[in-house]
Amino acid sequence: MNSHRDALLRRVTMAEERMRALLAYDRTNPLFSVNLTMQQLKVLLLLSRHDGISSQELTRHLGVSLATLSGIVDRLVAQGYVTRTEDQHDRRIRRIHLSATGRATLVEISDGGTRAQRRVLDRLDDDTLGMLAVVLERVAAAAVEDALDQGLQLPPSETDELSARRPMPLP
Repeated sequence: MNSHRDALLRRVTMAEERMRALLAYDRTNPLFSVNLTMQQLKVLLLLSRHDGISSQELTRHLGVSLATLSGIVDRLVAQGYVTRTEDQHDRRIRRIHLSATGRATLVEISDGGTRAQRRVLDRLDDDTLGMLAVVLERVAAAAVEDALDQGLQLPPSETDELSARRPMPLP
């Protein structure tokens, strides 16, 4: 193993961990004010990409039993974040939908994270922002390639972007 590369990887990992820790102090982020467990948040995030998914499919995505999912979804329904409906073609299938409240909550959480990120990025000069943009584009492209290597299903927008636009060189 290349010790220089290992040292660089440690620096990147430590910087990213420090960044996460510092952002966790920001109590203005709506993520800290919602009363959701991690599993409930995962369900909402999955529904934002796969609204109307069946309970069976959702259990596969989460890696939990149907009984566990039922409890999670029951609580989300009671809080008004999701709804359940019968499948139009097969009444045995229950479909889970993100409610307007659930969608608004995810937007609020995302916007809060974007605002916090923007406050930090506004402190950087244009040259640094340009380098960061190129680096993050390269990291995103590597993440897409890794996901494809793992056989994960990605939205077409991710794979189209990978083939259509190669990351720019560093300035």
